[in-house]
Amino acid sequence: MLDEADRMLDMGFQPQIERILHAVPKDRQTMLFSATIPAQILQIAQTHMKLPIQIEVAPSGTTVESVTQEIFIVEKAAKLRLLAALLKEHRGSTLVFTRTKFGAKRITKAVRDLGESAAEIHSNRSLSQRREALEGFRSGRFRVLVATDIASRGIDVKGIETVVNYDLPSQAEDYVHRIGRTGRMGMAGHAISFATPEERNEVRSIERLIRKPIPVSPHPAGFPEEFGARTEFNPPRPVRYPGMNRRRRRW
Repeated sequence: MLDEADRMLDMGFQPQIERILHAVPKDRQTMLFSATIPAQILQIAQTHMKLPIQIEVAPSGTTVESVTQEIFIVEKAAKLRLLAALLKEHRGSTLVFTRTKFGAKRITKAVRDLGESAAEIHSNRSLSQRREALEGFRSGRFRVLVATDIASRGIDVKGIETVVNYDLPSQAEDYVHRIGRTGRMGMAGHAISFATPEERNEVRSIERLIRKPIPVSPHPAGFPEEFGARTEFNPPRPVRYPGMNRRRRRW
């Protein structure tokens, strides 16, 4: 049984998977579970499985209908200020995603400085530290949990009210994984994403994957424009090709 197969490939474990599949008996039943079906997954199925049957619970990129989604366009330097405002507005348990472990540490400290209980999960935390953070979040001892994508797959907590994408994921598929942590078991959930004015293309990639637009929300009342309050992305930069401005010679 290969669970979270796409994540194992993302983490570079394909050689180990290949060795295991070559070592186990050929007469076997193989089950492969994955939230997305990239080309590498299909290759493993075709190479190591006999007449594989693909069963889709939902088409790739499908998001839970009970999860409301919104985007705030904000300058990078103003993200912490916006997060502070939203934590006052949404008082339930909150899972915050960031791209880096250094970002996770910085955000966790900032949230604690606001007087909120917070913990962090990332690759620099030991297994016991991750377990303590997760159990504390599950029990309500920590209201906010800050995590990176690598550490997030083990997060299975009921009743998460809000997921905040403090940084947009580097892969659009990870957006679906992230917001899938809320709105479980038929419960309502809320997904908030921060996008800088330059991240138009990243947002469009996510929207193509989930096959619907994500509404852009106005900033909370009292959030000053000079701190990065925006409602539109920067216009796309014109494509320039080598030699476009080269003066033509007259013969």
